[in-house]
Amino acid sequence: MNKKNIIIGVLAVLFIVSLIWGYKTNKSAIDSKVITTSENAKTETSDLIASLEKEAKTNYNLLKAKVALLKSKTSLEIDNSKQKSEAELDNAVKYLSEAKSTADEKTKAEIDLLKTKVNTAKNSVVQKKEDALYNVSVAVDETTNMSEKYNDKFQADKEKNIALINRKYAELRAEEALLKAKIASQSEKTYTQAQDYLEEANEWYVRSKEYGNQKTKPYIEQLQKDIENTQTYLKKKDKEARNKISDILQKASELIIKD
Repeated sequence: MNKKNIIIGVLAVLFIVSLIWGYKTNKSAIDSKVITTSENAKTETSDLIASLEKEAKTNYNLLKAKVALLKSKTSLEIDNSKQKSEAELDNAVKYLSEAKSTADEKTKAEIDLLKTKVNTAKNSVVQKKEDALYNVSVAVDETTNMSEKYNDKFQADKEKNIALINRKYAELRAEEALLKAKIASQSEKTYTQAQDYLEEANEWYVRSKEYGNQKTKPYIEQLQKDIENTQTYLKKKDKEARNKISDILQKASELIIKD
């Protein structure tokens, strides 16, 4: 009978150990997923910023090319200065090359066509052809059209992506506050700090909603409700608050990957 009890006791211990190990393994997997998702969001945000910077440079250099071509036209048509006109045509080619270096493939092809037009205009100016002013005017018109078209696209992309960047930034700051709350909740002595961090996370989610959409709004509102609920656990010094914060972090990581 004693041997039987010992065997049952050993099996019970082994069972409990397996449960604890399974919990820790699952917890580790969840924490790992939260960290991975956060890093992916940071990378995505950095990529968006880098993409906007490239678009801004392309947009700026297309504008500079347009202005250079207008200077070339006025130099030729009003100032009767072939030398100034050539110099500005060279500047236009330089600015178009700079615009191409940060452009997407479709825009690069369009810029190449513009450079051909500008080079044609320059050759006619150098050779003092009768159609020199006409060729410069064509280059001005086509560059102006492209510059304005690209600027419209850039402004639309900027408005859309800046809102997304601001949203993701707010959500990452909220996640940072949640992680601090998780650390603070490990000891009853710092439960008050954990509550403060949860409040900070909630404030960042308020900002996030300003840049969100109908798809993300319900998730944010649910997170805010979960935060409010968890704060109640912390006030009662209930250790269940730790699990609640871990659950919120999991949901927070899922929110970050939503568009």
